[in-house]
Amino acid sequence: MKSTEPAHVPAVPATGPAARLSRQAVTAAAIGNFIEFYDAAVYTLLAPVFSQQFFPVGNEALALLYTYGIVVGVAFVVRPLATMVLSPYGDRHGRRQLLSLTLFIMGAGLLVIGLTPAYRSIGPLAPALLVLGRVIQNVSNSGEYQAATAFIVEHAPHDRRASVGAVQYMTAGAGLLAATLVSGTLTAALPKSLMADWGWRVPFILGALLCLYGVRLRRAVPESPSFTRLRTSGEVERRPLRTAVRRHRRSLLLVVVLQFSQVTYYTWQVFLPTYANLVAAFPLRTGLALNAVALAAFILLLPLVGALSDRVTGRRPLIIAEALGFAVLGYPMLALLQHPTPAGYLLVAVVGNALLALGYGNMAALFCELFPTGVRSSGIGVPYQLATTLFGGSTPIIAAWTIAHDHARALGFYILCLEAIAAVVYLLLLPETRGRTLD
Repeated sequence: MKSTEPAHVPAVPATGPAARLSRQAVTAAAIGNFIEFYDAAVYTLLAPVFSQQFFPVGNEALALLYTYGIVVGVAFVVRPLATMVLSPYGDRHGRRQLLSLTLFIMGAGLLVIGLTPAYRSIGPLAPALLVLGRVIQNVSNSGEYQAATAFIVEHAPHDRRASVGAVQYMTAGAGLLAATLVSGTLTAALPKSLMADWGWRVPFILGALLCLYGVRLRRAVPESPSFTRLRTSGEVERRPLRTAVRRHRRSLLLVVVLQFSQVTYYTWQVFLPTYANLVAAFPLRTGLALNAVALAAFILLLPLVGALSDRVTGRRPLIIAEALGFAVLGYPMLALLQHPTPAGYLLVAVVGNALLALGYGNMAALFCELFPTGVRSSGIGVPYQLATTLFGGSTPIIAAWTIAHDHARALGFYILCLEAIAAVVYLLLLPETRGRTLD
């Protein structure tokens, strides 16, 4: 069937109230991304602390492998199924309804993990409840990103889509930074025994409470202007996922390839302190503190990159630069962490996060500009969630497995190969989307 990718036509500014950016709407949408990345980072950062509470196997690396394995195994089963239900729901019933649902589910998952007793108290039921918590979290995550991204960008002025869309990753970075600061503070303030006993639970319970606030925010904001116009005109897609697959195959492929960067994203923003600790016994406290500095730099760079994308370069050159940067520098940076100093670690963390900002500063706008309103949630959501699960979700377990088998540099080769492939695909297939209409 012939492709019907969105045409590259100049954007026509909307007028009236719909043209004005609703800060409340952007905040309501972005808070879910904050909590999602906060949760993912807390789980990854504190897994070395609580892993043996659920898997008392007497081997730290093996217990950590089991703990990360739950994330990957559950995600492989749950996310593909859940996203095929929730993504079309966002196209048929609206972004706002999906956003309220996902955040409520997210809070329930955080609460289950935070309140589950240790193995010594309830035996095999402990890891079973940990799995249940991750199942609930993955159901929520499978619908959150695409709904929030579409909601934010559809509320943005046509000439500020990347700048406003960057808020999605600013809040993701803020969530990671908050998780790093909370984890680092607790690790520094509590004795090791207390941290392993109950201290690690505090960040999960805090996240659950924040979800309640987020649900309240989301119920108070209006639907996005683009979806409202679609619904008013009676042109809502009945089968948006099927339409996306039939008419927008190249865009679906590009979303998958764009998510190759999830490997570098999770490596640099979440796993890097654990990586340096496992391969070179670099102090976890120091790694967490230095990672917080790099995350702050990432957050500050995002709106600058978004403005650059909106006003000067467009999306394509920055996406290509990010992929080429990691293809060239990814392996050498991880090699430097085999014998790290604080200055060397900080250099690796900041350079990696600066490269990430080149891509993620305009990623939300690019995703939305690849699809029309009627299939945007499905077109972004299904390939995004599948690729994030495969590439991002598997990164901790791949890294833990290779480190446990004395192949600590294998992660660097993996990054080099993925980013080199991505750069070639972008050069051949990625169009410039700045200026496209969203409707």
